[in-house]
Amino acid sequence: MSILKYTPSGKLSNFIKEIYKSNFINEDRIPVLDDCCHDLVIFKEANAIFFSKEFEQGTLIPYSIFSLFKVTPPFAIEPAESLSFLTIKFQPWCNNLIFSKFKKTGVFDLSEEFAALVKIEEVNSLFELENPFVEMENRLSTYLKDVCLNEKQILIKAIIEKIYEEKGQLKVSELEIQFGLSRQYLNRLFREEVHYTIKHFIGMVRVVNAVKIQVNQPNISMTSLAYEVGYFDQAHFVRDFQKVAGMSPKNFFNLNGAFFRRHKVN
Repeated sequence: MSILKYTPSGKLSNFIKEIYKSNFINEDRIPVLDDCCHDLVIFKEANAIFFSKEFEQGTLIPYSIFSLFKVTPPFAIEPAESLSFLTIKFQPWCNNLIFSKFKKTGVFDLSEEFAALVKIEEVNSLFELENPFVEMENRLSTYLKDVCLNEKQILIKAIIEKIYEEKGQLKVSELEIQFGLSRQYLNRLFREEVHYTIKHFIGMVRVVNAVKIQVNQPNISMTSLAYEVGYFDQAHFVRDFQKVAGMSPKNFFNLNGAFFRRHKVN
């Protein structure tokens, strides 16, 4: 198993949160946590099974370039044998900007929509590169060179950066005061541009932070973990975690969270 992560800087960071390359061999079913950032996944093998609430028996991912939309947790991916991903994670304020046409639920082939970025016949050569991040950064810079954030997306970017800064440990009412906007307007903005409610987004940031802590402190108790992410009531933490992940933190951490090893600090 190997997983490498790259975080773009400069103008590209307005659109791309991170790029990571992962390779798993003979792994069991791998849990996936929705972080409210839409992904473009380049998949070398184009052969795995995806599980969600909608696809409890699993649905095939036969695509070399794909993404998932509007699926309900818990999520998992089961490789055929090996699984090699090059994942481009867009910033959440770009969800609608980049993926506005995808309104249905499921796994979607994006090879035609993103042919200007990467063609199917180029997929294998990308995985042959020792460090594909420079290549992908160059391609993304060209692909996005004429794309600009509008006023609403710039506003949402500022709100999300505040949520990230506080690691999700804040209330919607605090954002209402800071940005001078009503809860109703904030929710409408988030539904339109991020494709999630603002409350769900805040809860997700908190849960992802808990996962990052657990990855680096695997022996931390559930009580200590809940306290670390701002909960004084463990039962409340478990409920909120389950809403985002579709399962309790105990069950989630007992699974093989291979994708989250990229958050491990060496």
